[in-house]
Amino acid sequence: MLALAQAYWKLIHSAKKWLIVTLCLFALGVAGGVVIGITKPSLIEQALEHDRETGFPYFIHILKNNLWFMLISWCASLVLGIGPLLLTPAGGLMLGGLLVYGSVSYWFLAMFPHGIVELPAMLLSNAFFLRLGLRWALQKNATDRKSIFATDFQNSFKIALLCTFLFSVAAIIESFGTPKITAAYEKEHLAGIGVKVAIQEQQLTITHVFPGGPASKAGFSSGLLIQKIDGTETAGKYRRKCSDMIHGRVGTKVKLEVIDTVHSKTNTVELVRDLKP
Repeated sequence: MLALAQAYWKLIHSAKKWLIVTLCLFALGVAGGVVIGITKPSLIEQALEHDRETGFPYFIHILKNNLWFMLISWCASLVLGIGPLLLTPAGGLMLGGLLVYGSVSYWFLAMFPHGIVELPAMLLSNAFFLRLGLRWALQKNATDRKSIFATDFQNSFKIALLCTFLFSVAAIIESFGTPKITAAYEKEHLAGIGVKVAIQEQQLTITHVFPGGPASKAGFSSGLLIQKIDGTETAGKYRRKCSDMIHGRVGTKVKLEVIDTVHSKTNTVELVRDLKP
């Protein structure tokens, strides 16, 4: 095991220049993602507008996606490194957008545990795939090009095996460990009012009211439209963003402007956030 680790360390060290190039591409992507997250937050909201699974199905989903993107990057790298040249900044773009979306502490807890394994795996694989796609083209001698390509292909295969293992570890952490971490945070910081909401006909609609919750005690029912949350219009916003606005610390207040379409009434109600469903 020690000999294997030393061999991989030596292999990784041999590609340090390409790792630096890959890190620069990733940093450019992060910077672009931050700009997009600040100027066009709706794009980030849209990308997040689907609920995550947990457990084994989510593990399979994450692992399959990571391995699929690694395979795409590897195959596309054979055409002058085009795969890692595109996918590396794209990964940074996604991370940069998330960094400026919502609570920093929440996203840190949601991304850090598996990210410390997944991110190095992504950068490491793309660095070797980039070297595979470009280094041979820089050689003048045809014999050298063939020799270098063959060596780099073998090394990229070894790195792909290592990264497959790392992606598997990251998927286990993200699907089984991260939900527990974020659930503990949400229990402390993300209390609600006891409703489920959805966007129906471009309006934020209450689809379910949980018995015993603040909304139930206030007389809320399914079908009510939430027009404003703490004075902010819900029109044009995604469900996840509106849900984030409704949630907050236990005991804090949230003011809702609610439309009862059946009785043609608009009421403003102030509720106290609670952990009860």
